[in-house]
Amino acid sequence: MDPLLCCCYNYTRNCNFCCKRGPLPFVRRFSYAEIEKATGGFSSIIATHSDGSVYKAQFRGGLVAVVKEVRIFNEAKDAFNKEVQLLMRLHHRHLVALRGFSTGHERFLVFEHTENGSLKDHLSDPLKTPLTWRTRLQIATGVAAALEYLHFFCEPPIYHLSISSSNVLLDENFAPKVRVIISK
Repeated sequence: MDPLLCCCYNYTRNCNFCCKRGPLPFVRRFSYAEIEKATGGFSSIIATHSDGSVYKAQFRGGLVAVVKEVRIFNEAKDAFNKEVQLLMRLHHRHLVALRGFSTGHERFLVFEHTENGSLKDHLSDPLKTPLTWRTRLQIATGVAAALEYLHFFCEPPIYHLSISSSNVLLDENFAPKVRVIISK
């Protein structure tokens, strides 16, 4: 088995999850050509950051996703591989799920798409309908549950150092999804 597809954080290849049962079925390795086609030749830019651009993608089979270009690991392949392994292990309904990745000369992470954008958009845009207090409480409870999962139920524990309204995304039902930031 390719060690990149193993959920073991330290490449031990003896975990009880994927090494004995095969690769994880819900995280896929995409080719550069697939990502280029899904993003319309990298024309559907959602955001641009110092560490890469973010694109909206429509893959064959109907998967709508967010593709994040990762430039910060250009020289450190092992660091990128470890980050992918870490993200592959995170499974919580209030975390943005990793759907796939692409390695090679250009590296990409493919995440689930959230329909309603970020919490920041809803709190600061005067043209958006204000969130009800019930929805705000649901969002706060969901974010707390995601942080509890990261701190107490992940091995090793993950400490999210940049919780802000821009890192909380909202799905079609306004359920929160915390975006896990890749360390630099």
